[in-house]
Amino acid sequence: MSVKNVKVRLNLSKENDRKAYEYLQNAEVSYSKAVISAICGYVELSKTKADEEAFLERVISTIREETAKVNPLGGLLQLVQQPVAQTPAEKESKAESEEAMLDFLDSF
Repeated sequence: MSVKNVKVRLNLSKENDRKAYEYLQNAEVSYSKAVISAICGYVELSKTKADEEAFLERVISTIREETAKVNPLGGLLQLVQQPVAQTPAEKESKAESEEAMLDFLDSF
């Protein structure tokens, strides 16, 4: 059989259910056509949104990669970006460098 029956229960004490019921009551087409259009529209919108987000992520990734290669600002870009978490070895190395710098300045 090519026709399938689906039952939908709407709880009119819930706002979204009540809105859906009101839309169905005021629809210019049958309940079936209105529900079918709503489901298809929702699924297509979800797919489109996912595609747009994936495309946006690729664009952002490409921009980051290319600006990292070129870096025309000579390191100023890194100053405004969020710092990357350092490993304990990097922190220790940085602390040693700072100590050496302070020792050098103390020699004056």
